Amino acid sequence: MEPIIKDKVLVTGISGFLGSHVGRVLLEKGYTVRGTVRDLKNEKKLKPLKILPHQERLELVAADLLKPDSWDAAVAGCTMVAHVASPFPSAIPKDPNQIIRPAVEGTMAVLKACARHKEVRAVVITSSIAAVQSLGKNAKVDYTEADWADIATIPPYNQSKTLAEKAAWDFYNGLDKSTRFKLTTINPGLILGPAYVAGDFTSGEIIRQFLVGDAFALPRVNFGLVDVRDVAAAHVAALESTKSDGQRYMCVSEDHLWLEDIAGILREEFGKYGYKVTSRKVRYCSVRFVAFFSSAAKALLPFIGKYAHFSNEKIKADLGINFISGKEAILKMAYSLIENGIVPNRIAKVTKKT
Repeated sequence: MEPIIKDKVLVTGISGFLGSHVGRVLLEKGYTVRGTVRDLKNEKKLKPLKILPHQERLELVAADLLKPDSWDAAVAGCTMVAHVASPFPSAIPKDPNQIIRPAVEGTMAVLKACARHKEVRAVVITSSIAAVQSLGKNAKVDYTEADWADIATIPPYNQSKTLAEKAAWDFYNGLDKSTRFKLTTINPGLILGPAYVAGDFTSGEIIRQFLVGDAFALPRVNFGLVDVRDVAAAHVAALESTKSDGQRYMCVSEDHLWLEDIAGILREEFGKYGYKVTSRKVRYCSVRFVAFFSSAAKALLPFIGKYAHFSNEKIKADLGINFISGKEAILKMAYSLIENGIVPNRIAKVTKKT
């Protein structure tokens, strides 16, 4: 039995794909957890949280990224904060501020509340490799934590993560060094793996569309992958570590896979059950390409044919993360989408017949 730890940790966006995993790791380690949700009456959002362990140490409160006044009550009494909540749309919005504004303003609202509550001693923020990778003339093949995305070359989601993280570091560096909290950012790649939540997360939508046959072709797009369990473990390790103050950590497994690789893994595992995962490759943009992955196609266009490698040496050395394989993350996500009813369960039908 894990000892009960006196620290209370705030997890923003605990009802999300990553937030629910961060909450689970903290509860399993003995922490008391306060999680924020936008609406305490939304039973669909709250349902996955009821399966988390140690419910007696889990408290849920309402807070909104665009309501700064909601964060003082959420932060009060917490000694550590994992700021996970941030918009991650599957398509580019007509107005980029729809994702940039809540990302930046929400991050600042949380950090300002942390600065007002002197009991907060450690904060970790979920950023992204989107805040690291540049496109256009500043694009590179190999990236480390020293790299920052060039705002002028990247899509709105990438801008939102870059601007939010830069605003966080500017705020942190402006605090009195003798009294400021410890700050760390975790910059994950495409997060896959088992999901407690039933939908509404972009990485799950990518796998779903493969399995249900909505993706008709495979453009040449590459992803740095990471399992959600590793990302959650990294957040908690950063809160606890004596090495993580003032550090960014790219959180990506050794596997950097093309969409055709991801499709191949799914086809090999689920083809025998009747799931028809496309094998058709698309090397260049075409008129029909806009139908690929529905409206998410435009978000992929800037990355066609580009390969980038993101180093995980620093996070392995400092935080001791040993990464789950990309293949396992892909398959765990696929099975959880089936188990959660997001993808039709053909496995049960085939098994019943045999």
